[in-house]
Amino acid sequence: MRSEYSKTLIELGKENPNIVVLGADTTDSLKTSGFGKMFPNRFFNVGIAEANLVSTSAGLAASGKISFA
Repeated sequence: MRSEYSKTLIELGKENPNIVVLGADTTDSLKTSGFGKMFPNRFFNVGIAEANLVSTSAGLAASGKISFA
C-alpha cells in the first residue's frame, strides 16, 4: 500500500505542479522520498513535529497548494 501511495503521489505530481508532500520524519516508512527526489522544491520534511506538519500543510493548502501530509 505504501509503495502504491508513493507511486500515485509521483504520478499526481507530474500532472499538477500544485501538489506538495510533507512528512514528519516518515519519508522512509511512507516511501515518500521518491516524490522528494523527483520534486525537491515541493517536498518538506518538518522533522518529528506533527503539529508543525499539520500547520504547515494547512498553510500551503490555504495558499493554493494541494498538500499531502
